[in-house]
Amino acid sequence: MSNTHTPLKSTAIFAALLSISITHNTQANEPQFIQSTMKQATTIDTLTSVSDWNHPANGVWIAAIGDMSNELRYTDLAAEAPRIDRLNTLGDPDFPFDTDAIKYSVNPDGRLMIRIPCAAGEKLYGYGLQLDKVNQTSRVLTLNMDHWGTGGGRTHAPVPFYVSSKGYGVFFNTARFLKVYNQISNRKDAPNRPPEVDRNPPADEVASQPGPWQANPMGDSVEAAISGSGLEVILFAGDSMLEVVQRYNLYSGGGALPPLWGLGFWHRVHAHHSAEQVEAEVAEYTDKNFPLDVIGLEPGWMTKSYPCTFEWQTKRFPDPQAFTQGLLDQGIRLNLWENPFISENAKLYDAMYPLSGSHTVWLGIAPDYTLPEARKLLTDQHDQDHISIGISGYKMDEVDGYDRWLWPDHATFPSGNSAEALRQTYGLLLQKTLYQDLFKKQNQRTYSLVRASNGAASGYPFVIYSDSYDHEQYITGLSTASLCGILWTPEIRSAGSAREWLNRMQTVCFSPMANLNAWASGTKPWDFPEVTDAVRELIELRMRLLPYFYSAFAQYNRDGIPPVRAMILEGGFSNDDQTVIEGKLDSETNPYATGQIIEKNDQFMFGPSIMVAPFYGEHATERSVLLPAGNWYDFYSGELVGNNTRITVTAEQLKDRTPLFVKEGAVIPMLSKAVVNSRDAQGHDLVVRHYGNTAGSFELYEDDTTTFDYQRGASRIRSISVDANGQSRMQTEGNGPALFGEIAEVRQMTK
Repeated sequence: MSNTHTPLKSTAIFAALLSISITHNTQANEPQFIQSTMKQATTIDTLTSVSDWNHPANGVWIAAIGDMSNELRYTDLAAEAPRIDRLNTLGDPDFPFDTDAIKYSVNPDGRLMIRIPCAAGEKLYGYGLQLDKVNQTSRVLTLNMDHWGTGGGRTHAPVPFYVSSKGYGVFFNTARFLKVYNQISNRKDAPNRPPEVDRNPPADEVASQPGPWQANPMGDSVEAAISGSGLEVILFAGDSMLEVVQRYNLYSGGGALPPLWGLGFWHRVHAHHSAEQVEAEVAEYTDKNFPLDVIGLEPGWMTKSYPCTFEWQTKRFPDPQAFTQGLLDQGIRLNLWENPFISENAKLYDAMYPLSGSHTVWLGIAPDYTLPEARKLLTDQHDQDHISIGISGYKMDEVDGYDRWLWPDHATFPSGNSAEALRQTYGLLLQKTLYQDLFKKQNQRTYSLVRASNGAASGYPFVIYSDSYDHEQYITGLSTASLCGILWTPEIRSAGSAREWLNRMQTVCFSPMANLNAWASGTKPWDFPEVTDAVRELIELRMRLLPYFYSAFAQYNRDGIPPVRAMILEGGFSNDDQTVIEGKLDSETNPYATGQIIEKNDQFMFGPSIMVAPFYGEHATERSVLLPAGNWYDFYSGELVGNNTRITVTAEQLKDRTPLFVKEGAVIPMLSKAVVNSRDAQGHDLVVRHYGNTAGSFELYEDDTTTFDYQRGASRIRSISVDANGQSRMQTEGNGPALFGEIAEVRQMTK
């Protein structure tokens, strides 16, 4: 990277000259910067033409203002290098803005601002894991890493990436607190400023007003600002919002591919459980014929926790190796809870002390994981004490935290990176450390949990969870997470009734991780007898769908398409392509009156073809479902249920099953019978379901399910095609191992 600086010069007011130079090395994942000159510090300058932007791949443009040499970028922490070759197989759309449209400035106080235009009626979505809604139009967001919240931007994953209904996305690629004004502010020199309206006109002048008075008239731009020396911006364009998200994920290294066992059922036991108690719970799963793939141990497995030692508590686990191996012999993986703040009682403490920040968290030192030495100390200890005996993953807690829990913004770290940047990236740094420096070096895939993430994280096999417990928010999180390259689990912990227990279980079983977190409650899946059979059947359905869902993750890895995604990604962004609703638009009965893209927060796509609409809250046994344009079929019966309309479903009609709807022409491979462990899925015969009256196809992905050999070509795809008459054909490509068995039946589901 080359960065040159013109020395600061004094003037009667404030002035500065700041120059930037650019090259681009995609293999090293080091995008660098455009040639530009900053004049008066209070002057608005322009990225003057498309040629000012580096264009590393189809549909991707990069520019920067200021000096990025000392700024930490999210793409520096990505799991894998940008998938330039895959991006270049997509179309090469035009630059999404007019020449001179994007402006920027450096204020006298050093604050950097960039202004990106928005058209009238344009909708904006994204900005990370927001738990209230997907639409972020006309909002002010402060994108700070925080414990959790609804609205405002402070969240577990405040990803500074938004997608527009006009078919482009903007990624602010800098690890700083970012404040964003979405179509809020109206500059006095804005060419499209709304006309003034008299709020209190005389009666005879009311009709001549240009419109109703607005307390907060919509602006014509997004203005984003940081306090820092540089700000990099990456633009993405595509033929749909889904393609924009796809390009963002591919530039971030592609999507995560978890091991097959990670997609089975997880149970995190009570925090104080011993080895004997864990083994007893596992035996109950066997006795009651409930599927189980992963056991999670909570803080009590350690000698000290809050802060942590990462060392086994031998009073509870006298022989960790034998305990772990005993679970592995049953096909059950072990996941360990941690937080990264180190106790003075830890063997790591003395060596890590000089590599940690100036302040403690939970009275533990906070290592600076931007330093290779700190990462090596942690991974060497984890390898020796955990991985060597068969531990398969971690739950990395407390990497978010309210202001009062984490270090202050003025804290210092030995790398010289700011406390602000470390706060924004701490969850990412732990993912990078565990994924690249531990598991990948062992050629062993993991599927793990983390409570904070950020930009360019799509390649990490870590799922975010939360201390929020509102069911509706949990469902919304599945949609918003899909817009920014992260995975989210609406984990189930406990419930006030059997109905609520079943409804929450339905949501989590169609999420990226089916996770029961009983660390405090000790609850088990069968603790509500009225719905025990329904819960078992639900988990068994998830297991039967492993071939379908594993293939969806393979597509995420290969093509950047999220395996669980928001409904807004199902439509286009032009008037012709948007999914519309029949009948009169009304702001009360039809919440999409403000726009015809489906902004449903309480239904989502699971894989390429199945739409999930869980029961929840006030809609515990009856709810409405919006069916997009095209024929949709009931998953269970194959009955045609609607096209571009709204329907009502009840728990009674569905016999307490999850409302699931399938696209016209969908081909869905399933295990012929339920299994209690993902290990039993290997070699298991398949049933292929075909829905609708049009031809369809599915790419069934197969590999060894546990290693990174697929990155070296050890995988295969069985392309399954079914014509309109139900006749099937299969073609196999690739030299990887077979995973699933033969197709025992192709079942035409349409009625």
